[in-house]
Amino acid sequence: MSEHDLNQDELMATFLVEAEDDILALEAALLELEDSPDDEAIRLEALRRAHTLKGNASCVGLQRVADFAHTYEERLENLGDVDAALIAELLAGVDTFRRLVANEDVATESKPHVAHKAHVRVAAEKLNRMLDLAGEIAITRGRVQQMLATRAIDVDVLVEVERQTDQLQSELQELIMRARMVPIGPMFQQYARTVRDLAATHGKNARLVTIGDDVELDTSAVELLRDPLTHMIRNAIDHGLEPSADRVAKGKPAVGHITLEARHEAGSILIRISDDGAGLDRKRIAARAHALGIDGDLDRAIFAPGFTTAEEITDLSGRGVGMDVVRRGVETLRGTIAISTSEGEGTTFTIRLPLTLAVIDGFGVAAGDETYIVPMENVIECVELPADKPANDATGVLLLREEIVPYVRLRKLFALSGDAPARENVLVVQHDGARAGLVVDTLHGSAQAVIKPLGGYFAEVPGIAGSSILGSGRVALILDTPAILRNLAAVEQIQ
Repeated sequence: MSEHDLNQDELMATFLVEAEDDILALEAALLELEDSPDDEAIRLEALRRAHTLKGNASCVGLQRVADFAHTYEERLENLGDVDAALIAELLAGVDTFRRLVANEDVATESKPHVAHKAHVRVAAEKLNRMLDLAGEIAITRGRVQQMLATRAIDVDVLVEVERQTDQLQSELQELIMRARMVPIGPMFQQYARTVRDLAATHGKNARLVTIGDDVELDTSAVELLRDPLTHMIRNAIDHGLEPSADRVAKGKPAVGHITLEARHEAGSILIRISDDGAGLDRKRIAARAHALGIDGDLDRAIFAPGFTTAEEITDLSGRGVGMDVVRRGVETLRGTIAISTSEGEGTTFTIRLPLTLAVIDGFGVAAGDETYIVPMENVIECVELPADKPANDATGVLLLREEIVPYVRLRKLFALSGDAPARENVLVVQHDGARAGLVVDTLHGSAQAVIKPLGGYFAEVPGIAGSSILGSGRVALILDTPAILRNLAAVEQIQ
């Protein structure tokens, strides 16, 4: 591949990233224009985005995109009266932009194919500080190497150098994690079109409201949140919001609102999805849960696999997979989800997520020759397993302050070889209101771990969420506590 080809690939990749931003901003401006048809500033913003698309497409030789952008720009310059039909026409043009940008290299490959890659914009000052820290770490390492080479080891100096290195390393790690953070606003805004179009398709009128657009979230979490948020928004439109006539009859505004809110709270990020609709029909949910044989409170029943209150299957609901997907998606992000609802006023789903997915506060335990890490947010306490418990049973129960708690031996769960020690310990964990004990050989205590992804070989192994490298260089597996609790609950029901 020639140097020219490499430069063209880089240029095309940059165009794709910027085009995605411009198309999203154009769409958002049109949706604002529908609500404020006389706002000239909004029209000029849409025009500016179309003009930028035209210029950038011309620079990379995508003539079909440039030609369509030119026609679209002329349409924006001569809008006339803004009404629903015109906005629908312009939004259809946005869809055409997306198709052209996605397929241009296929419709012509003289253009090289450029694979879509995730991009994160990082401020120059952050990069400069990272470079400074890397240099300072190299200096402290050099001091240690010099002491080792000359055998002139001063323990006090060595301890001080190690302390400095640890501080520098911690600051560098924090900066790298912050560099992975992106504002959640652009993702929120992508749902504005979804809310408008889905509501209109089903005879309703709805708009999206966003709060906390500048709150930053780990970039990988943003991607993994898309499906859960999509399912909840679709459910809000189908089950929550009433038709305009019904809303007016109840004294509500004809236009319903779905609100996406993000904010920081107690070291976590809260994301709320709210609607001002009818609220959950608890009697209907209870009846449906009873018919399906689903135990537990009403809020938990909603997230059970196969649960739905829809009478018929539509493009929005009825298949019983949406909220189960939401729960599993949130758990993948090491998060929790809660529901609050008020009859006639609406429903709110609150998702609580860790600030970053790159590092986890965990509790280390050992079973056999293996070390495992349990996410600290799931840990309640440590107790000694009573001596009267059978040594070879995979599962059992113990009495913990008048509460019966089921437990599972990690040795049996992961088929580890060797005999258990005379004294075993129990790490009591919880998730979504359920408690269980993990029986282990040794308790190592709390530690912060950098998460490493697992290969496809481990994708189907239940109870494993990831891995980390210990200070000794060995690999420690990170336990998927929710999955272990679900499997243990299933075993208990069978027994």
